[in-house]
Amino acid sequence: MTLNPETRPLPLRRNSELAVLEDPLEWLRQFQTGWLAHYERTGEQDWARYNRPRNTLAPCGPGIQLARSRILVITTAGFFLRDAQAAFNASDPLGDYTLRLIPSDTPVERLSFAHPELDSAVNHAADLFPLESLRAIEATGFIKQLLSPVVSFMGHQPNVLRTVKELVPAVLAAARQARAHAALLLPASSLCVQTAGLVARALEVNGIASVLVTWNETLARFVSPPRLLVTPYSRRAPLGTAAQQANTLKAALALLEQPGPLPPKTL
Repeated sequence: MTLNPETRPLPLRRNSELAVLEDPLEWLRQFQTGWLAHYERTGEQDWARYNRPRNTLAPCGPGIQLARSRILVITTAGFFLRDAQAAFNASDPLGDYTLRLIPSDTPVERLSFAHPELDSAVNHAADLFPLESLRAIEATGFIKQLLSPVVSFMGHQPNVLRTVKELVPAVLAAARQARAHAALLLPASSLCVQTAGLVARALEVNGIASVLVTWNETLARFVSPPRLLVTPYSRRAPLGTAAQQANTLKAALALLEQPGPLPPKTL
């Protein structure tokens, strides 16, 4: 069933942590006795010891009508306003679980990013934060509105309990404030795929349709987001070249018109 967003109720339901992470206590036990214990003992981040969260069921939610819907964009690349916001703490191996709100009409020249898995010498804005392409899609009427502000966080968050307890409520509050009908999540690294997938689940169970776009289907399947577009591109440019971005983004957004959960779609 597809709901008319103009009459669809938008208040967020109380978040269920079990709907975001199915077995949080067992995950935490393994994390504390495995990866975290090794890090505290040696100072080494041994990802071979890391226990990725594994959800078996994706949450359900209705579809929307894109041409009548307000879309929230969420980036995990750690972008922030260079002259107005503090940088994310990319040097903390345990992660940064805060977010920044960025106006959707921000010129890329005003953006900086902080992320331990991204090359600080490269300008990632055009590849990972495609505001120009999204504004062009909005101008065609494909979606009703690209919401402002965009939600930005640094998705390198190994402690998923902190993601659920600290980041997720902040994202949900931003979505409520914006009165979002749906969200497009754009992960920027391997660990970002995990974080974005958990956020997507939280949005879905709180009445906001969500879709995640990634190059890495395996990592996304671990957390079972409700809608997933898998691209054939690289982590460096998961949406493709500048000429390919519009088609990638439209394919992802189109999944929002279908009730979730959906099987992963390959571009």
